[in-house]
Amino acid sequence: MWCLTIFWLLAQLDLYERGGDLLRAGKLVEAEQAYREHLKTHPAHVEALANLGAVLSRREEFGAAVVQYRKALELRPGLAPLHLNLGLAYFKMREWGKAVVEFDAFLKAQPGHRQSMQLRALSLLELEKYGEAAAAFEGLLPTTDASVQLGLATAYLRSDRAVQAQKILTPLLEQGNSAEVLLTMGQALYVEERFDEALDAFLKARSLQPALPTLGLHIGSVYWRKKQNAEALVEWRGELKRHPESAEAQFTLGAAVAMSGGDKIEAERLLRASLAKKPKHARANYQLAKLVWQNKKSVEAVRCLEKSIAADPEYREAHYLLASVYQGMGRKAEAAREFAAVKRISAKDLATQQDLFSEQQ
Repeated sequence: MWCLTIFWLLAQLDLYERGGDLLRAGKLVEAEQAYREHLKTHPAHVEALANLGAVLSRREEFGAAVVQYRKALELRPGLAPLHLNLGLAYFKMREWGKAVVEFDAFLKAQPGHRQSMQLRALSLLELEKYGEAAAAFEGLLPTTDASVQLGLATAYLRSDRAVQAQKILTPLLEQGNSAEVLLTMGQALYVEERFDEALDAFLKARSLQPALPTLGLHIGSVYWRKKQNAEALVEWRGELKRHPESAEAQFTLGAAVAMSGGDKIEAERLLRASLAKKPKHARANYQLAKLVWQNKKSVEAVRCLEKSIAADPEYREAHYLLASVYQGMGRKAEAAREFAAVKRISAKDLATQQDLFSEQQ
């Protein structure tokens, strides 16, 4: 009986060891089978759970990997590498907020870990927390890593620090053409309303990498600002064709179609598709509210505008439209409240302009 127990234990140990050998050999299906068999009799084996998570992650089954990592972490909360593994899985799943939480937990245990610092910075950039992203990228300086420099330049650009962005981008351009650098440089020039130079940078980027995500959006934006609406629409349709799941492409094209007096059915469809992916998008909610209000759908318009204002409390146009909708519904007190918000925001904007003017004297 004693011998049988020893043989059984050795067999279970062999399953775990075999799983490791198969994982290292890249035989992921067999590795998963070995670990799952082992876990049937050793469900609390933390290393086996973590390794099974790694197998699933290698197979790009990130949701299933998260489940295994969580089980392991519940059993051993202090095992910091599990937070890194979770962060990587969430990053690949584009669940940026959860990724940041896990990278933060890992960095508490292992501060200065560059991979997790950089992925955390990229996640903050995706979350549109541009000030925090800039600070995170700054924590990786000094560096010759162009991807970090480009990330920092993008964060600066999105947080209205175009001059600082250009200081990073100019040396990168001197090192050689890069589609990503040209795209970011074009954005900096666009912010400064140097539209011809921005367009030149974007078109150079296209010659290097025609399918670069968001490039068509930016080229279209230049044409739109130059009053070349037909060309802008062509660019935005092209971007959506290349990247059909892009919420920003759906929003941009939908809003442009609506604003240019195009097919309202198409515009509404595109805006709803965008909001299905980004339900808190302030501009998409505002544009959809305008369309549904025109179709006498006041209740839905109110819902969209409330979401728009929740996402951007200083969105003057959303407050004004909401006031108008309330007024049309006979909800006078709420309309008065929104008109008061419009007046407050307008006064604030005027004061800011006056302050800027005074500083130039």
